[in-house]
Amino acid sequence: MRIILAAVLLAASLPATGMACSKPSGAAGLERGLVQWINQERQARGLAALRPSDKLAAAAQQHGCDMATRGYFAHRRDGGPSMGDRARANGYAFRKMVENLAHSRNASVDSAAGIWRNSPQHWANILSPEMRDIGVSVTTGGGRIYWVMKAAQAR
Repeated sequence: MRIILAAVLLAASLPATGMACSKPSGAAGLERGLVQWINQERQARGLAALRPSDKLAAAAQQHGCDMATRGYFAHRRDGGPSMGDRARANGYAFRKMVENLAHSRNASVDSAAGIWRNSPQHWANILSPEMRDIGVSVTTGGGRIYWVMKAAQAR
């Protein structure tokens, strides 16, 4: 039953247009760089570094692709899966979870970092002492760069 639910959630989040999601040049390095920046900021304040999670990264990628191909910017599109649904569909069981989104025209770590540092809620998510794991994705679509960060505490 869980496998069927995961398949339905993933299928429901695929772009209606059938367009493939794309990643900017050097995306893996950008994603690692953003995780490094987040962990440096956390450690400078005496917080534990977040562990990279392939499951959270897959959920972040799924959402970034959905936004990029459908042309919206929100934590959830009308009728689409929630951030928790996306994490569960990718095999991540959590107690608590936060999600940061950013979009810009510039594919640089400084771009996403600056947006989140200057937003009290996003900054609080980055510095949440309850979070243990992280997944980050950067995708492109419609001339924009979409950043998704998911941080969570596993169940």
